[in-house]
Amino acid sequence: MNIQHIETLMYNPFFLSKIIQCFLTGYKKESTLKIVFYVLPIVMFKDSRDRLNQARSDSTLRSIFMKEVKFEDYSANLNSKFSLSQVTELFDDYIEPTKLSIIILQNQKKIQLGAKVILLEKLAYQNMPPSIREYFKSAHYLGQILSNIEVTEFENFLEIKMET
Repeated sequence: MNIQHIETLMYNPFFLSKIIQCFLTGYKKESTLKIVFYVLPIVMFKDSRDRLNQARSDSTLRSIFMKEVKFEDYSANLNSKFSLSQVTELFDDYIEPTKLSIIILQNQKKIQLGAKVILLEKLAYQNMPPSIREYFKSAHYLGQILSNIEVTEFENFLEIKMET
């Protein structure tokens, strides 16, 4: 499979729109458009996705991303926030795919756009095929975690500020 085929699959807005829909299902309330733009870079990055797949319903940002993690290649422990900080390099790559995914969700009447993003149709990660369930499960738990904090707290945690 050549790189163009891989990119086509990775940035497929129909697939990515379902990830955003699972995020909003876990978020369980109206969302700002800004927070939606954080979803795909975090979920598509394997290290953060792996951490989120270990989440529980009572997990917090700190309980998931402030753990010491064994870094096997160097026989050392690293704070898992370090791996999450690598996500910031992906934000620009996912701006256009996020926009396309939002358009798809709007056209399919899965969300309503206005001052806030309102989920109209929930999507449970448990109903997804096992081969791709990890993407949807991590999106769901990211939604649960971020619903309990302000976006500025999340940005401060990552030490970033995304322009929208």
